[in-house]
Order: sequence, then C-alpha cells, then structure tokens
Amino acid sequence: MVHQHCFDECTFVIFGATGDLSKRKLIPAIYKLVQDRRLCKFTIIGISIDQTDEKTIIEQATKFIVDPQADVLTTLINSFHYYQMDFSNKKAYANLKSFLEKFEHEQKLPKNRLFYFATMPEHFIDITKGLVKHDIVQKKETATKATDPWSRVVYEKPFGHNLKSSQKINRYLADIFNENQIYRIDHFLGKELVGNIALARFTNRIFEPLWNNNHIENVHIVLNEKIGVEGRGSYYDANGAIKDMVQSHVLQLLALTAMEAPNKLGAASIRNAKAKVLKKVHIAKVVRGQYEGYLKEKNVSPRSKTETFAAIKALIDNKRWRGVPFYLTTGKCMPIKESYIQVNFKKADCLLSACPSESNYFRINIEPNEGFYLSLNAKVPGKANEVTPVIMELPHARLLGPNTPEAYEVLLADIMKGDQSAFVRSDEVQISWKIVEQIDKAHDAKLYSYPQGSTGPHEVKKIFSLK
Repeated sequence: MVHQHCFDECTFVIFGATGDLSKRKLIPAIYKLVQDRRLCKFTIIGISIDQTDEKTIIEQATKFIVDPQADVLTTLINSFHYYQMDFSNKKAYANLKSFLEKFEHEQKLPKNRLFYFATMPEHFIDITKGLVKHDIVQKKETATKATDPWSRVVYEKPFGHNLKSSQKINRYLADIFNENQIYRIDHFLGKELVGNIALARFTNRIFEPLWNNNHIENVHIVLNEKIGVEGRGSYYDANGAIKDMVQSHVLQLLALTAMEAPNKLGAASIRNAKAKVLKKVHIAKVVRGQYEGYLKEKNVSPRSKTETFAAIKALIDNKRWRGVPFYLTTGKCMPIKESYIQVNFKKADCLLSACPSESNYFRINIEPNEGFYLSLNAKVPGKANEVTPVIMELPHARLLGPNTPEAYEVLLADIMKGDQSAFVRSDEVQISWKIVEQIDKAHDAKLYSYPQGSTGPHEVKKIFSLK
C-alpha cells in the first residue's frame, strides 16, 4: 500500500558505505524514514573499497538504531546492495551503471537517484567525473522538466580544505549541475533547534525590535565537545578546530543569528540573507589552544601546532550589529558537551538601591537540554525593592516529546522533498573559507595549552577582557 506522505520512489547511491558516517547516521536515518512510512519504495546501492556484504553493513549500523524492529531491518537488508570498487578506478563506473540499473529495473524504479558522498573532499571530483562520464548522474542540461527523473548530489562536510580547493570543487560542480541539484551538508543545520533560530527571531514580535546594537551587549556562540580526537587523529591534525568546526557549524550559527530578515522563510531568501551577513564579518581577535596530551594521540604529529580549541572575537560591519562583539568558542576535551547561542542584552536603567548584577539574556540550547531559555529579573518574595534573576524555560521535549528527529533524518527528508533551506550554497562555503583566512591572519602565533576537562586556556578571558 502506498501512503499519501511517501517520498518519491528512488535509488540511494552511497559512496563510503562502510564508513562511520554511513553506519552511525545515514543507515539509521534511512531506517527511521522507512519505519515512519515516509520512504516506501526504494533501493540502496552502497559503495566502498572494503570487502564486505550488505548484511554485515546493516548489522554494524543496527547498534546505532534505537529499538530496531525486525521487519524494518529486513526491509533494509533486502533493499541494500553492496558494490565494491576503488573510487579512482575509472573502469569500475561502467560496471556500477549496470549494477545500479539492474536493481532499478527489477524494482521498477523511475531512476530518481540520490548520490551521497560520505567521503573525504579529495574524492568529490573524481567520483563525480566517473558518474558523469558513464551517464549515471543527470547533468544540468537534461534536468529541465519537473516530470523528469531527478538526480540530487549530496556532498558531506568538509567542502574542500581551504578557499582554493573549495573554489575548484564549486567551479567543477557548477559546470555539471544546476545549483538546485547540489546539497552541501552541514549536519548542524538539520538539528531542530538550529532550524528554530530564524523562526524564533522572525515570528515573535518581542525579539526582532530588540535584535540590534541598541539593546544587545554581545552574543556568545559555543560548540564544545567533551571528547578528544577519538581515533580521528590523522584527519583532525590536518584541520584543527577552526577548519573542522568554525568554518562550517559556528559560522552557520552566526549567520542565522545575525542575518537580516529574509524576504520569506524559504531556501533562496534564507541563503541570500546568510551570505549577505557573512560578507560583513570581521575577525578582531583569536586565541588558539591545544589540550594536554594531544601530542600523544594516535596519528598526531608529536610536534603538532594544530589547535583543538579556538576562541574568536568577531564583529559585523553593518548598521544592525556595529560595535556588538560575537564571541565564538569551540573546543575538545571540555567539561561537558554543549552547543548554544546566548544573546546578552544591555542592562536596563535601574532605579533601585539594590540593582541586578546580571543583564537579561536569551539562550538557544542546541544540546543538551534543547530549548529556549529567557532570563528576567523579578521581585524577591517578601522584599520590597530587591530583584533576582529567574529563568523562563521552554524545553524542546515539551513541544515534540522524546521523539525529536535526528539531524540526518531531517536532512534526508529535505533532500527527498527538494528543499534546500538547510543546505549551504556555494557562495556561503567560499565566504566562510575567506573568514577562515582572516582568522589565520588574525591569530597570535602562540598556542596555549589547557588541561583536559577545563574550559580552555585561561588566557582567553584576559585577551578578550571578559569578566
């Protein structure tokens, strides 16, 4: 039985199907879409160089699925077909085409194809060239009619490793595809609370009139992890906190927080507004840190100067935000895993003898304890002229219950619907890399050490003049 809310019948083609991303995120997300009966007729072609099989891949992914149901797992196993190949082997793509078409023909699928590049960025162009050469993917000149089968290509972050490499990838993709075929994934944009930032700002009258330098003292954007590099030493040591986190997640949160009101809350308008504000970002100060013990991590150079912590003071050169510092912080081996945006308002004029010491703030907790938190000052019971801060809480679980969709489930659903609102456009990627170049020029050569489990180098407060 086909359900009214089923997505288009399609073929998932996953490059890097045996990797952690596929097993931890993609397959569990597809499982959930099948379980919810939104994905009704499909096949999956998993591709990697490893010698394995479909059942093994699904079994390895099952440990990342909450309360797996046997019937849904059986559907996944029966729909999953593994193709072993080296991405650089040009001859293998001809066989891949036959392999893919065989299962599409057997299941009478309409050649709607979603290509997911769960690989390192150095493979993006080579794989795309192989798909194009053998007419496996639909090129822009043939993707014209709404009734035609579609091809959507999904590129996982990081999108390049610097400005030059990202420009090279974007130029190549622009020659091959229409922009509406390209989905650059930043999984943070799939999180429910991140998707709520624009809605909170632009649908609540109490916020937007105050969302400017007349009323806001500063903004803190924090993305901290409790873990270290966790076996990713080789990748992390070549990138560090700034390229791994700031270029993507942190700057996307800044853009959503600081952008002007889009013409409407649709993909094109939101992306235009984000790109516009990112162009105005100026880096004032940077402090870099490295946690104690990092140099002993596996696949990390014993003389590494790679940062595992970054604190950045950014300014936005426009009328709304001029003079308001945005403090951007991300680090590994922090006391807790937390991600939030906190907008600190200026203190109100106080006529009392005992005035509140802290100003009001609005906080969007992305994780943990997802929700909105607004601090207000209220009268102390039984005291005539004393005030105390109180927190108004709106935990997200109160709205959606415990079953908030995971980020990749949301993003895959958006790709199936052709909605690009939560995906990064080519100009945003390149502007972000330009900001990273600013950061590289602005930071002090000093790399400060900090103990694991601390909040980072103690020099941060001194350099940024924070209390």
